[in-house]
Amino acid sequence: MDARVPPAEQVPESGAKLRLPTDLRSRIGQMILVGFRGLTPMEAAPTLRRVKDGLIGAVVLFDVDAETGGPRNIQSRDQLHDLVAALHEANEIPVLVTVDAEGGFYHRLKEKYGFPPATPAQNMGERNDLAFTHAAAGVTAEVLADVGIDMNLAPVLDLLNPANLTVSARRRSFSSDAATVTAHAREFILAHREHGVMTAVKHFPGMGGVLRPHTPGLGELIEDWSPAELEPYRTLVREGMLDAILTARITHPQIDPDYPGCLSKKVIDGLLRNETGFDGVVISDAMEMLAIWDVFGFERGTILAINAGVDLLLYCNESGMVPYDDERGPTAVQIVLDAVSRGEISEERIDQACGRILKLKQRTL
Repeated sequence: MDARVPPAEQVPESGAKLRLPTDLRSRIGQMILVGFRGLTPMEAAPTLRRVKDGLIGAVVLFDVDAETGGPRNIQSRDQLHDLVAALHEANEIPVLVTVDAEGGFYHRLKEKYGFPPATPAQNMGERNDLAFTHAAAGVTAEVLADVGIDMNLAPVLDLLNPANLTVSARRRSFSSDAATVTAHAREFILAHREHGVMTAVKHFPGMGGVLRPHTPGLGELIEDWSPAELEPYRTLVREGMLDAILTARITHPQIDPDYPGCLSKKVIDGLLRNETGFDGVVISDAMEMLAIWDVFGFERGTILAINAGVDLLLYCNESGMVPYDDERGPTAVQIVLDAVSRGEISEERIDQACGRILKLKQRTL
């Protein structure tokens, strides 16, 4: 293990101990990670009310609204700082504020909003200078810390494959070599920890194979997936480096031919929890992606994800295919509450997920 790297469980915590809410609805609310509209606290008032009411536990920020093409949450550093501060103040259990700041195609803090330039992961890997990767990631982490964002939904651990345009054409992956991916991801994460920013690596169990496009009723499949995709996860889990892991919407037939990664017990409870040994927060892929929404639907997809072992359900509310809905988070809470009452989801599973999330949030205090 790298002596510079403090394991997640050794990262200092401060403030009062966060405890499980006594109300089941509020415990479920902690499991909801949702996208929303609004540049200012006034514009984001519906979301702030739902955070206050315990129906949303985490949010994800976007700069452009996919449905309208207009601005979403990010316009300038000062504006973003004020919005994030309002989100944090909305509930005594702080909302977890997340963003995609990978450095390439999925980087929301763009130069046109006054943020410094960011380096794509593939550029880091091609240069293959760990000190450079650490410094470049540190620039991003410093900005995130300055505006108050708690977690970067990065880095990508998928192995580079020129045949997979989802990853390679958008310069999201460090390398096709697992050891190189591991080394650069370690520096990326360490640089964020130095600034008090957490990370969520993605997309377990890997998207480095050949991706078959979405087929209505069937979703998306990954072909030529290799077990080498698991090596960065195994190493970084063993080193205590991973705060959270975001699971893929893709179906991996070699592991589970019936369900995509974020809905699969074989992938999450089996491969990630039992075999890899990860006991931190597991985040779903965007639940409105057609590979989930079109095939399984809102209600069934939500229930499957929780029973598969997902702790934090991601509803980006940012899709050109699925209309935006201010009630996405509260509706998801009600779906889960009803499923618990019918015995389809156990209350123990809710408490387990909520406990992991609160342990993660404790580090933001």
